Amino acid sequence: MARTLEEVNEILHSAKLTEEDIAPTSQAIFFSPRSAESDNFRLLELNPILLKAIEENESLYIKGDDDDEVVICTESSTFHVCETETSNNLLLVKPIEHFSDMAEGCERGIKTVNVQGIFQAYLEVNIGTPHLKKLNDLLKDTVYKGPEFEFQIQDKKLYTLEELKTLVQASNQELTEALSSMDVAEINGHIRLLDFEYHFRVLSYMLKLIDENSWNLDSIDYNETCEALQDLVSSEVIKGIFEKYTEESRMIDGEQLYRYKETDVCRFFARVLLNEAGRFNLGEFLQAWKDSVPEGMIPEEEMLYGVAIVNRKSYPHVVWAFEESDLPDDISERFRVLFEAKDKWTVPEITPYIRRLATKVLDVNALLAKHARASKVDGVKYYSAKHAK
Repeated sequence: MARTLEEVNEILHSAKLTEEDIAPTSQAIFFSPRSAESDNFRLLELNPILLKAIEENESLYIKGDDDDEVVICTESSTFHVCETETSNNLLLVKPIEHFSDMAEGCERGIKTVNVQGIFQAYLEVNIGTPHLKKLNDLLKDTVYKGPEFEFQIQDKKLYTLEELKTLVQASNQELTEALSSMDVAEINGHIRLLDFEYHFRVLSYMLKLIDENSWNLDSIDYNETCEALQDLVSSEVIKGIFEKYTEESRMIDGEQLYRYKETDVCRFFARVLLNEAGRFNLGEFLQAWKDSVPEGMIPEEEMLYGVAIVNRKSYPHVVWAFEESDLPDDISERFRVLFEAKDKWTVPEITPYIRRLATKVLDVNALLAKHARASKVDGVKYYSAKHAK
């Protein structure tokens, strides 16, 4: 049943309006019988970041298995999706014109608009942290221990970077950053976790070349490194470890030279010492640590943040391994574990353990304010459990 201009005019009169008060085209909305088509739609409320991404023709990725929480990813951020109920019915209509689309000066007319769906809920998005636990789950079954162990690996469990981008609920940038912090290499086109002992062996080979070639710490030659180790280690593994532990330093005769990143190398050797040691006398550990790193590198206690805990309340002082990657992803549970391990933390000490769970909305300071209690001892700020005595 269609409306007529006479009926529209009667409604205007009842509302004490005139034809000059409305657009040239009147739109009559009718509720059609509920169809299966309406069940194929979900209403999604876009926040400014997602709206801008769409307006700039960026790609959005919806990620998640059937039993996962759904997330939407831009190239750099992850947004958690949840359903929200509304007390007002939301109508999906087709077609409809906005006032700005209607040409002025046209003759009056009526257009019929049908309601395609009625919704009492919509999807909203909130920026959040990526779900990276699955990344480790996908890679842990194909740890690379060297070519002699490859017969043990099932090809169907190997993943390329593009496959990981599809399977892991994280933006491409967040996934790349996560992989850069892990002990991985790309081997035959697949992303592989490196076995800890194998990783240590290869890095030791590479660092030994410093003495053998009398290189300065900022004059490491990549090509010579590859050539010297080609019979011992695949070029792909050398490339992965070299990129992880070095950075560009200077050019000599058109040749790019590199330096080993002191903090990263020292942190790895600390992990090696603590890996099987349990609790380690701090003084003995610091001496062993100093003796293990390449000459010219100086281990500092701050380098242990994120990989170990130092306890000066005991006598003698002790240190033990405490890796960020071993902590739960749930932020409340993570803080509980942190404060069970150590009752008071300075900001530099605790930051590496919560940085990965920070977002653009809740940075490290905001997370500490929300989940911990601040106090000062001798002018130094510490954080402890929210409800600790």
